[in-house]
Amino acid sequence: MHKKAIFAFLFVSLAMVLPGCFHKIEVVEIEKFSNVELGFNGMKSDLVVRVYNPNYLSFKLKSADILLRVGEIEAGDVELAEQITLASNDTIDVVLRVATRKGALGRILKQNFRDMINGGEIPFSAEGEITGQSLGLKRKIPIKYSETLEL
Repeated sequence: MHKKAIFAFLFVSLAMVLPGCFHKIEVVEIEKFSNVELGFNGMKSDLVVRVYNPNYLSFKLKSADILLRVGEIEAGDVELAEQITLASNDTIDVVLRVATRKGALGRILKQNFRDMINGGEIPFSAEGEITGQSLGLKRKIPIKYSETLEL
């Protein structure tokens, strides 16, 4: 009976202490949209995010839940190009794939037609999070980025 109580106490103590040992994974830099392709099927691009892991454990970056907006229009989605292992005390470039949704580019051009004719720029923003996991513990890396592009 005492062994079960001691085991339960140790398990609960570890469960409470272990998450406190982890530091937030930091976004060091977000580079501009690159490899921009514009066509009849919409816009595709890459977004490179440089992240730093200050922890002593590696994290596997598994997914991204990031929304691409142009003004108030939900224009597309941003996904992780591939799952990446972020080593301990390491900085790595994470490539995110940006793609507009079907019909979104037409709505964007329609809404920003005057700006486009006058050579103006159109504001794009990406906001969401990248999810990583280590030892069953999930960590979310918040992403918030905006840039103006000439179409």
